[in-house]
Amino acid sequence: MSTKGKRDFRPQFHFTPAANWMNDPNGMVYENGNYHLFYQHYPKGTTPGPMHWGHAISTDLLTWQHRPVAIAPDELGVIFSGSAVYDEHNTSGLGTDGQAPIVAMYTSHGECEQQSVAYSLDGIHFTKYEQNPVIKNPGITDFRDPKMFWNPVRGCWSLVLAAKDRVHFYASDNLLDWHKTGEFGPEGNLAPGIWECPDLFPLPTRDGEKWLLLVSMTTTPEQGQIIPQYFIGDFDGNTFINSQPFDEVARVDEGFDHYAGVTFQNAPERIFLAWASNWGYAAQLPTGDYCGQMSLAKSLKLVETPNDGLRLGGKPILPVDQSESETIPHHSFTGEQPLTSETFRLVLTADGPSEIVLKNQSGQMLTLGVNQQNEFYIDRSKAGADDFHPQFQMELYQRRSYPRFFNGSYQLDLIFDVSVVEAFIDQGTRSYTALIFPDTPYNTISVTGGSATITML
Repeated sequence: MSTKGKRDFRPQFHFTPAANWMNDPNGMVYENGNYHLFYQHYPKGTTPGPMHWGHAISTDLLTWQHRPVAIAPDELGVIFSGSAVYDEHNTSGLGTDGQAPIVAMYTSHGECEQQSVAYSLDGIHFTKYEQNPVIKNPGITDFRDPKMFWNPVRGCWSLVLAAKDRVHFYASDNLLDWHKTGEFGPEGNLAPGIWECPDLFPLPTRDGEKWLLLVSMTTTPEQGQIIPQYFIGDFDGNTFINSQPFDEVARVDEGFDHYAGVTFQNAPERIFLAWASNWGYAAQLPTGDYCGQMSLAKSLKLVETPNDGLRLGGKPILPVDQSESETIPHHSFTGEQPLTSETFRLVLTADGPSEIVLKNQSGQMLTLGVNQQNEFYIDRSKAGADDFHPQFQMELYQRRSYPRFFNGSYQLDLIFDVSVVEAFIDQGTRSYTALIFPDTPYNTISVTGGSATITML
C-alpha cells in the first residue's frame, strides 16, 4: 500500500483523487463546456481493489471538481476501463425530453471480461443498461478497455478494444448493438506484452490526415513494465492499417511514469491525458492518503521530422503560458538561481549540449537535458526517496536517454509540480514524465549550455 512520505507530495495542478487509489483515465468526454474525467478508482483504500469509476469535472483541464463515484461494481463484476461519448443526436435512444445522454461503455470484469453500457442525462448520475453486457466475451482472457468513436467512413459509431496482444474493432448504429469489423496486431509490436487502453483518432497532416492508434502495453520489469506506444496509418471504416512501420517502439512518452493515455471525445481539439505512474511500484508510492495522479493534459499533433517521418507531438496545457502573454511574471537567466516555488515552468533555449539541475539542501538532485550525442536524457537516481520499492531503484527506472528527432537548436520545456516533472522537446516529439520525491523542496536550479525563462505557477 502507499506509505506516508516525509512530507506532502500532492501535486497542485496534476489531477489527484481526493483520497485513496486511482489509475487509468476512463470515459473522458467534453460536454457543454465541461471536461468529464472518469478514472479507475478504489474508494476504500490506497491499493488496487474492486474498481469503480471515479469522476471529476473541469472547464480548463487544470482545476477539477470532484463528483460522486459514477459507476460501481455489480453482479457482472468490477468496473474496468472504458470510454464515453456525448450522444448529441440520441442515436442510442437513451435520451429523454430533448436531453442528449452521455453514454459510457466499460469492461465488466467478473468470471470473464465483457463490455457493458451505462448512461447519464445530467453528467453525474449513471443508469446501467438493462441488457448488459452489450459485447460478450468471445473466449479471450484479456478482452477489455473499449474506446468508442465516431466512424466517418461508415457513418456510424465504432470502437476499438484490447484483446490480448492485438485490438478488435466493432461498429454500431445505436451504441447498443455491436458487430465485429476487424482486428489489428501484433504488427509493429517490437516488445512482447499485453495490449491495453487503445484509442483511435485522426490528426491532420500537410497532405490530408492520418489515423493514430494508441496502445498501452504491459510488459516485464526488465523492459520498463509499461510501454505507451502508437502507430500511424489509415482507417478504412473496419480496421486500422499501419502505414508507417517503425524500427523501434514509437512511444507516446519515454519517461518512467506514463500509461493508459487516451483522448477526450467531442472536445474542440484532440486532448490527451494519461495516468502518471508505473504498475511496477504504483501501489507503494510515499503519498499517504491518496495514490495516483494524472499527467498534464496536452493537445496532440503530428510533426514531420527530417529523417524519421511523421511523429506524434503535443503541447501541454498549462496554468499560464509566458509565450502568449507579456503580463505574466517571468524572467530569463543562465547559471544558478534560487527556487521559491514547488510549481514552475522553465523553457530552455539552446543550440548544443545543455543541462538543467534541480537541487535541495539535502544534496538531492534531478538532472535532465541534451547530451553530446544529441540525446534527450533524464536522471532521477539522486532526485529523492527511492527506498519504497526495489524496482524504483533499478537503473532502467533511474536514467533514460533517447536520440532527438531533430538536429540543431531546440526548446526544452520543463514543468515541475511538487512530485511530478514533465519535460518536452522538439514540439513534444520526445517527452518524459517522472515522479520524484525529494525529502525537502528543491531550492536551487541551474542551467548550463543555454538560456532559460522561468515562470512560477
